[in-house]
Amino acid sequence: MSVQVLDTDEEQLVGDESQEDRRFHKVPTLPAAVVQIVLCIAQIVLVFLLPSLYDHRHNNGEGHSFGSFSLLIYTHSAHWAAFLIIDQYLHHHHHKSRLQGYLEFYVRTKNIRRAPFYILSVGNAVLMIVVMILHDLCEDEHMCSHTFSKVDYLRGLITLESLVVICLVVSYIYILSDHNNKALPPDVLREDLTSAFMQPSGHQQGDIIGCLENDQIAEVMERQAEMIRYLHEHTENLCRKIQLLTSQLSSKERMT
Repeated sequence: MSVQVLDTDEEQLVGDESQEDRRFHKVPTLPAAVVQIVLCIAQIVLVFLLPSLYDHRHNNGEGHSFGSFSLLIYTHSAHWAAFLIIDQYLHHHHHKSRLQGYLEFYVRTKNIRRAPFYILSVGNAVLMIVVMILHDLCEDEHMCSHTFSKVDYLRGLITLESLVVICLVVSYIYILSDHNNKALPPDVLREDLTSAFMQPSGHQQGDIIGCLENDQIAEVMERQAEMIRYLHEHTENLCRKIQLLTSQLSSKERMT
């Protein structure tokens, strides 16, 4: 009798899990992406406005322990730290979305989601090199008077970096909005997409795998890896829930 009750409860658990999986789960990362754009715009404005205001106050006799060039380096470091926090927030929600079965969306946004933080990390390394070069070559301001000042070099690098990041974030927002507006069921529950998920984009079932190019083979392997990864983690999650239910039923039986 207890075995029948256990089987019924396990089937109910799996049924509830299936109903939960069929519901659309919106990815709530749009505000974070907008914050990234605002931060980049603020950084561009700051790199042009701050030196003028800061140097103006310095020329009026107000003492400063460091110049506007150093201050912009500090603000860029804070800018990078903010993107680090946002990147972890995006990673959390995209990982959650992948576990819910939205594999195609995860693959489409994986690189474009990571790119802004990677670009800022590379930008930090480039700025460090530029700072040392300017320190060695432009220690005397008269040596750089015929070309550009230290702040001018910094303006160019930070502006270029921020514009590239803005373009990437806008592309990410477009993909995210399209995903949330369509509100499709998870990919693993859609037979048409499940079969297409094992093939490169734009290829039909009749295509011969041996004729695929290297980039297409890599795309297929990446999609298959994501599918296997999802199934493995989903199976582990179901096993944990069944084990928990089994232990709860065993405890109830011992109490009765």
